[in-house]
Amino acid sequence: MRGSKRKGRRPGLWELRIDAGFDPLTGKRRQRSISFEGTSREADRKLAELTVESSNGRLQAGSYTVAKIVEAGLEQAASEGLERTTIRGYRRVAENQIIPALGSRRITKLTVEEIDAFYRALAKKGYSYSTIHQTHIVLRRVLDTAVRWKWINYNPARDARPPRVAKAEPVPVSLTMIPVLLEAAAKYNTELAACIALAVDTGARRGELCAVRWSKVDFETSKVCFDRSIAEDGGVYEKDTKNHQHRVVSLSPQGLEVLKRHRAAMAERALACGVGLADDAFVFSGAPDGSIHWWPSNLDSSFRRMCRKAGIPDTVKLHGLRHTQVTQLLDAGVPVRTVSGRVGHLNSSTTTNIYSHWIPESDERAADVVADRIWKSKDSG
Repeated sequence: MRGSKRKGRRPGLWELRIDAGFDPLTGKRRQRSISFEGTSREADRKLAELTVESSNGRLQAGSYTVAKIVEAGLEQAASEGLERTTIRGYRRVAENQIIPALGSRRITKLTVEEIDAFYRALAKKGYSYSTIHQTHIVLRRVLDTAVRWKWINYNPARDARPPRVAKAEPVPVSLTMIPVLLEAAAKYNTELAACIALAVDTGARRGELCAVRWSKVDFETSKVCFDRSIAEDGGVYEKDTKNHQHRVVSLSPQGLEVLKRHRAAMAERALACGVGLADDAFVFSGAPDGSIHWWPSNLDSSFRRMCRKAGIPDTVKLHGLRHTQVTQLLDAGVPVRTVSGRVGHLNSSTTTNIYSHWIPESDERAADVVADRIWKSKDSG
């Protein structure tokens, strides 16, 4: 990159002009003009310094704020194919936490200490571990983009450390509550009851429940395939599962029987409306032919309304049925890897991290096995 200098309006004053490259947001070439006071040789040295800074990107980004890189970074993330729901969550965190606190700060001036103080302030305000952690992810990601674009040479969020706020423990639905839920749902809406039963039987996410089709249910082998999900971002759309994993889950005899009865009821409804139920129809649909899937938010709303009508506590959540599935399997000694695959976690460490509270009980049983098999074998020997 090259620069130029010319004399100012009075002796000893120089105007230094530097080519600052192209703005990645607009595609336009940028130039910076700076007034400098000194000798001609000093002006040459200053011009050389500014040219080096410009080639490193720092001069170009000198006036860029955190708010600007957040917006630009999220646009870039969307263009790279990051999930729309993820972008929506990132934008919510940016608008509620990052921009109010750091939005006006120049990115070239942002420090590790400042970011650490920002995280501590969030913790003092009572924000959850997941919110602070997601805030850190967003800030680190957009500043990584700034480094790649040479707006800055170093990402201070890389060395920042969010405080260790206590994680919220999963709240499973108790085993005694599940029959109450199913009975209340059957009186409220039989289709909702079938959906709740499938959630109990498989631990599937609400978006996966809304997306499952009859073509993915194998009644002969008692298996269901979860390979799609319904997501919302103001509108609604069908997408891959959360971790892009297609999994086949075995149904219990009770779960299989529920789906058989539900399939017969949906076929009867379609016949009464003068239409057919296609093989790839959605299992849970408001349309007689099964062509329209449920919305996940509507499923949640229906579940809450049903609970209120039945006098079921607000602490009972639809997602809690997923927690019930995992905790009961772990408590029964099912291998963590099997549990992880069944519920669609990215890897077994995710299951271990989220449900660590339930692991010690299984470990105690492991100690009993050691006592019964290893030590008794030694004693008998």
